[in-house]
Amino acid sequence: MRTTTVILPAAALAGPGCAKRHLNKMDNNEDAMYAEYTKTEYDKDMVKSEEGLDEYDRSAQASVSPKTLASIQDTMESVYERDFGRCLQKDMEAYENRWIAGTFSVEVTIATSGKVTKVDIPAIDIKERRPPKGVPKDKFQPREAKLFASCVEESAFKWEFDPAPEVEYVYTYTGKVGEAY
Repeated sequence: MRTTTVILPAAALAGPGCAKRHLNKMDNNEDAMYAEYTKTEYDKDMVKSEEGLDEYDRSAQASVSPKTLASIQDTMESVYERDFGRCLQKDMEAYENRWIAGTFSVEVTIATSGKVTKVDIPAIDIKERRPPKGVPKDKFQPREAKLFASCVEESAFKWEFDPAPEVEYVYTYTGKVGEAY
């Protein structure tokens, strides 16, 4: 048989009057603190935006389910990721150099129909990593991939996602392409 010992604080043993006095003291301190706060210029200096609150309210009410988000990510990784390699291949052929590689990000806006309605490539760092055949290393100036971005954009407008998001959704994919990776 197990015995449990409970130790009560002295305030609890002193009776309900002591706890009530303590709460009243806390309330008075809060009132004094609030009175000091209202005397400051802090409230006047604050920048308030009703638009920001409205946007937050809309995004909180209209969101994409976790299951749909997982499906979008899976579709990108298992189906559409191949398009990135195919687009890199175009630059490799144009420069006659297999050593083109780098990183990129692509943002696709997916409508409630599941179709991509907007494509943006906010970050891209894809370039030659080694000189092509016949170019000495001391004369090598790496060239940026020129065909990759337009090819990805063209491909992305053909993509469809099923299940479609419940609201218009912007999905950001960040990846690496090329043999150097």
